[in-house]
Amino acid sequence: MADSKKSFLVAYDYGMGGLWGIIFARSAEEILALYPELQIATERPPWMTDERYARLEHEEFHDIDGAPWGILNAVLADRRHE
Repeated sequence: MADSKKSFLVAYDYGMGGLWGIIFARSAEEILALYPELQIATERPPWMTDERYARLEHEEFHDIDGAPWGILNAVLADRRHE
């Protein structure tokens, strides 16, 4: 099914640090088309505990079709300042 979505772990390196989130999307390409500043993690980094990942699923879970907030607002704010 072409419309089915899955979760992608993403990172935003803003220069002096980074933010992590999870985006529910149809593909990595769909995410990068809207937010090319993000990096798609192919696997969870070794330092990211199960607890930290579960917190991301709860606090930084974004649907690609939803309104941007959290990590996505940081990306958009930085675009405006470039």
